[in-house]
Amino acid sequence: MKTAGIIAEYNPFHSGHAYHIRKTRERTGADYIIAVMSGDFVQRGEPACTDKYFRTRMALQGGADLVIELPVSCAAASAEGFAAAGAGLMEALGCVDFLSFGSEWADLDDYQPFLRLLTEEPESYRILLRDSLRQGLSFPAARSRAAGIVLGQEQADAFLKEPNHILGLEYLKALRKMGSAIEPVVIRRQGGGYHESSMDTGFPSATAVRETLFGLAREEKSPEEPGLFRAVGDGAADLLDHVRRGEYVLWDDLMPLLDYEILMNAGEKKVPSEEDGLSRSDLDLRSRIIRTYRAGRSFEDLVLSLHSRNRTDTAVRRCLLHMLLHIRPGQGPVPYARILGFRKRAAPLLKVIREAGRIPLIQKPAEGLSLWAPDERGAKMYQEDIRAAGLYEQTAARKSGRLAVSELSRPQVII
Repeated sequence: MKTAGIIAEYNPFHSGHAYHIRKTRERTGADYIIAVMSGDFVQRGEPACTDKYFRTRMALQGGADLVIELPVSCAAASAEGFAAAGAGLMEALGCVDFLSFGSEWADLDDYQPFLRLLTEEPESYRILLRDSLRQGLSFPAARSRAAGIVLGQEQADAFLKEPNHILGLEYLKALRKMGSAIEPVVIRRQGGGYHESSMDTGFPSATAVRETLFGLAREEKSPEEPGLFRAVGDGAADLLDHVRRGEYVLWDDLMPLLDYEILMNAGEKKVPSEEDGLSRSDLDLRSRIIRTYRAGRSFEDLVLSLHSRNRTDTAVRRCLLHMLLHIRPGQGPVPYARILGFRKRAAPLLKVIREAGRIPLIQKPAEGLSLWAPDERGAKMYQEDIRAAGLYEQTAARKSGRLAVSELSRPQVII
């Protein structure tokens, strides 16, 4: 039995993702594809465009055999934390032979100079990185500058400007750090770039699909938007119906809750400390948010007000999400594998994971409540997942005019 893993958000699942799964099967000869997928909140620090169960069904219909949830504290972490948690989870399943990820244009050999630099971190690189950070550059900009000086600026600029290259590097770093036998596989991306907003390319980006979806929700685009049907395929009609019913969450839907969270922090003079497991950068940003926050702003206005040269807007979004959800990023290896859905043909794969895996496999949500003592890390991470899913579900249910469903009673998606 050969098994390939993909770490993804599927926000939402579209034809480019189906292509990635198909090419992964062709390249590896895999009998099964496991997707480790973000739940209801994603790495950019925002709610997913639809809930995790809807996206799981789309992924299974699009070619995945098993979908496992990446815990929210890992899904909403930096690229390094996101990749390390996903790769570590794949390793802990005990049966994954390949880790497949997408690339704008690079092959595996193109990653090697950057992988050596970022894992070995020679003194010259560390000095350059430290100097760039002291000059007020954000970490991604500082890393690109330091790598450019060591490896060649043109090469570094071309490679590190692509989000999928950065994630790919982090996957490779994580595999090397673990001494994993999982073989990396790079699949060239087809169609629109990561941030491309056009729906006219062969495989539009998830960004373009989301913008079209939310435009339809606001009635700014034609309900018969042809690009959406090309991009999503057979699932387009269900996705459109989902959006038209209001079954999605935006940051602006959550702003009253964020207003209250900041109010409570400020009223109790609750200033975070390093004892909370936060980096100095996170501590500084949280303190600034509490000091300068003004209720009533839109979310985008709030992010704009917190913009600075040495911090990306994505980092700001993640920090605000961490505060809202009461989560801390980078909590170490994932201690469980919660199944969101699977294809019936994957039953032999589940049996292998139960026998070879090094972490519990959770199929019913309530099962996870009895695996650890209340103060253990696994219990805390799992409760964070349950709360985050509850918040998303309650918000979407209120928007769509229905009663919310308890996360503990949600069944797996099986097709």
